[in-house]
Amino acid sequence: CPVAAQDIQKAKEVMDYALKMSAGENGDHSGYGGSSTYANLCTYLHNSVTSGSDWSKVSPTMRPWIQLRDCISLGREDYKYCDNQLLYHYTKDPEILKREIKR
Repeated sequence: CPVAAQDIQKAKEVMDYALKMSAGENGDHSGYGGSSTYANLCTYLHNSVTSGSDWSKVSPTMRPWIQLRDCISLGREDYKYCDNQLLYHYTKDPEILKREIKR
């Protein structure tokens, strides 16, 4: 495997934390609609539109998913999204697109 063992371990830790954060404070899965299914988690992650036109507005439940992207060092510098791409990918905030069009 070309991925370093410490990268895999870090990714596992961040993934566990991301799942815990998305499940809600009490582990009741209220973070993604009150259901424990991964289908609902995927819907939450991919279909939620949240205010997030800057990093301070990104939901605490979304931040670990963004951090997960940085765990693997292989190719990180060559293929990492820029900040605005990451923000839009995880928030779907149309203000980010509007701002980028004006550039």
